Amino acid sequence: MVGARREAAHHRLSRAADRAVGATRKFLPIQPATRELEKGTWDHVSPATVVEVLAGGRPPVPLVPHHLAALSLLLLGASALAQEAPRGRELTRRRVTLSRSTADTPVELHVAPDYLTTLEFDAPVERAGVKLGDRGGHFALFEVGTRLVTLKPARDLPPGERVMLTVPFADDRVPAAAVFALVLRPSEVDMHVQVVRLPRTAEAVQAELDEVRAACASTEAELEALRARSTVNGPAGMILAGLLDSSGIEIIQTTLDAKGGDGLSVQVVTCYQGPGWAVLSLEVENTGSAPWTPAKARLVLANGGRARVLPVRMKEARIEPGATARVVMELEKSGSPPKAIQLELRDSAGTRRILIPSLMF
Repeated sequence: MVGARREAAHHRLSRAADRAVGATRKFLPIQPATRELEKGTWDHVSPATVVEVLAGGRPPVPLVPHHLAALSLLLLGASALAQEAPRGRELTRRRVTLSRSTADTPVELHVAPDYLTTLEFDAPVERAGVKLGDRGGHFALFEVGTRLVTLKPARDLPPGERVMLTVPFADDRVPAAAVFALVLRPSEVDMHVQVVRLPRTAEAVQAELDEVRAACASTEAELEALRARSTVNGPAGMILAGLLDSSGIEIIQTTLDAKGGDGLSVQVVTCYQGPGWAVLSLEVENTGSAPWTPAKARLVLANGGRARVLPVRMKEARIEPGATARVVMELEKSGSPPKAIQLELRDSAGTRRILIPSLMF
């Protein structure tokens, strides 16, 4: 019933359109689209569209089902969003080569929020020594493995800010550590960075070998001197070792008032000199509140030259508060004995020391 009425309505509309075309053919130019309408069907064309076409307007747009129209709109919208979406950062993979000459120059790494940056090293790293200078709390993830370091910023770094990352290696090769400067770059982010160290050249190996040989030669000379002195037993042994002869031992005593930090002071210094050797003896008083243990002495000749670091000996294990102890040090004497020296005593930490700026003999 409804279909019959709809068909009758379309038929009446088609006849009305034919009459309208015929009536206006003499007055209005017929557009190409109008000729197409004469050949086609008017089932899906409204009367308003017919009038617009007859008046020289735009050709009619065929009607499409609603579901096809909705799908077309979705596709058009997705295409527009894809064209308008900002371009993301480019993910890069890098290879960084470290050498002795570039050890002190930080390697710049590009990081960004929501992106993981992984550093892969060619040797195990010292995990406890890895340091990230992130005082502002910019990083949400920071994990250190045996050969991997992974990090991810929680937010953008301020413009121009560099976060330093130091990764020491667990072996004894050079460079001993890798230093990186983490920065933000809008165009790219380092996704994976492979860090390798250059193998040592023949010249570098030869230079290192020469240094080791020189150190071994110096150590061997010291050992020979120690072996010779270890055979000394009493005055007879000193005579046989050539450490004591008919000239005897010269003793020079100096009284002074040298004060150090935290209640340390030296009142008397005695110098014992024999054939090829000299021993300094210092009376050290500790008036401070904490015990003190001297670990080494630094001696500089008044006429210049390289400073010498000497081991010190003491009968007591340490100098207690309010106590006085004798501290001695032995040095080899070449040629005439020095007339003036500068002497400094310090503990192992270097926090408490005594300085004698000028000691005359």
